[in-house]
Amino acid sequence: MFRSLVTSVTNSPACEFAGRILSANGGHITQHRGRRRTLTPVPWLPPVNEHVPKSSVGISKVTKTLLETVIEKENQVASTFANQASHQAATSIADIPASSRRVGLVVRKIGMLPQWTKEGGRILCTILEVDENHVVGVTSPDSWYKASAIGKRKAFNRHGPMWKVTVGATNEDPTNYTSAYRKKFTRAGVPVKETLGCFLVTEDALPLLGQPLDARHFEVGQYVTATGKTIDWGFQGGMHRWGMRGQPTRRTTKSHRRIGSVGSVGDARIWPGKRMPGHMGYEWRTVSGLEIVRINIDKQVIYVKGSVPGDMGEKLLLKDCLQEEKRLKSGPMPTWTPSLETIEEEPESPEEGVVPKTCFSRKRFRQSYSVSHHPLLFIPMLMQRRRQEEIKRKLRLLKSRSKFEILLSVYVIFVFLTSVSVFIGFLFEV
Repeated sequence: MFRSLVTSVTNSPACEFAGRILSANGGHITQHRGRRRTLTPVPWLPPVNEHVPKSSVGISKVTKTLLETVIEKENQVASTFANQASHQAATSIADIPASSRRVGLVVRKIGMLPQWTKEGGRILCTILEVDENHVVGVTSPDSWYKASAIGKRKAFNRHGPMWKVTVGATNEDPTNYTSAYRKKFTRAGVPVKETLGCFLVTEDALPLLGQPLDARHFEVGQYVTATGKTIDWGFQGGMHRWGMRGQPTRRTTKSHRRIGSVGSVGDARIWPGKRMPGHMGYEWRTVSGLEIVRINIDKQVIYVKGSVPGDMGEKLLLKDCLQEEKRLKSGPMPTWTPSLETIEEEPESPEEGVVPKTCFSRKRFRQSYSVSHHPLLFIPMLMQRRRQEEIKRKLRLLKSRSKFEILLSVYVIFVFLTSVSVFIGFLFEV
């Protein structure tokens, strides 16, 4: 049935005419069938999470504490070796050719906060956290080409040979994962990571295996590209999913939000690609040309102007922007290392708090910097202010209710006295 459906579509006059036009222009027709997204992993890949029933695990508290201590020590040793590899890596601030592709970062979307420029303008920024990023794997183009079908398409493309660099983020408990998943981190000498992301990197910008990646891999003022999954809205109707108008408000029964007719009588079928109700969101989307306005080095947080795909807590891939006007001309190659840090004598911090080490755009923000203006320290103050406003709102509501109850009681007493006086007057007349 599926083969006959595809044959009927490809042999239709419309497709034949379009195929002639595309063939004349040197193009080809590609038809896609199936779902737009897959919510479950492919069956041929090995499982990642270790599913062990709780009833079969009989570990005492002492043994569990010992295992946690051993895992913590192993993570500390792995982090020490990774930092040593970072110090040994050869890096410098150099010009970046247009053909070079640097590695990116796996970041977590925290939320959005406004920033104010020195002219008083308001900028809505997205906060992205760089959570314990390490280089987990470096695959050569030849090995990648032989290993997977994706490598056959991307290893040798129009930009030349590309290395696949795998970056892991967020340290996790290794007991929750299978041995096959843990082996790749053991080979790299880094702790087990929760999320992995792959980037196409040229040979002149290859990082070392196990090297940690810092938020200063990007610079303030440069433009980046963010890739991630959009917000998962679940099953939605045509009005929410596609913005359809819906049916008339009057003279309609149970069809106000329906999409209406979906096909003509002549064709007697629904053509592929028809906009209908279905699963909305959770698709890969890329937003390019986002400006970095601030970097908090202590918290490893990047402030990006504008919005990025995904809900709060989602992981995204952040890399250099490839637009010619917004491309990074000079920066750390292949990535930032502690050897590039300039040691400056910082003034003593005030008693009321410590100012986090931060980099911000001189073009947008003032040179002066205070604790009260820092967004990360401003969050508790903002929450406290919101709680105070909520308490005031509840007090006003209680006061309005008390006034209403007083007025209601006065009105009831007035009505009662009026009715009593009318009744007494009626008795005297009788």
